[in-house]
Amino acid sequence: MTTAILKKPTTSMYDTSAEDVLKGGLSAMTNACEALTKQNNKLNEDLNNLKQKLRLAQEKIIINSEEKE
Repeated sequence: MTTAILKKPTTSMYDTSAEDVLKGGLSAMTNACEALTKQNNKLNEDLNNLKQKLRLAQEKIIINSEEKE
C-alpha cells in the first residue's frame, strides 16, 4: 500500500485577504461577461444570416408559385 505525501499549499485559502477574494471574483465575472458578450454577438450575427436566408427562400417560393400560374 502506498501513502500519498500531501504538500502543504504555499498559501491557505483562509490566509487570503478579503480584497484578494473579491479581486478574483471580479476577474472571473469580467471574463464570464466578456465571453457571454462575444457569444451574444455571434448569435445575433447568426440570426441575421438566418433572416436573410428566410427572405431569399420566401422570394423563391413566391417566384415559383407565380411561374406555375
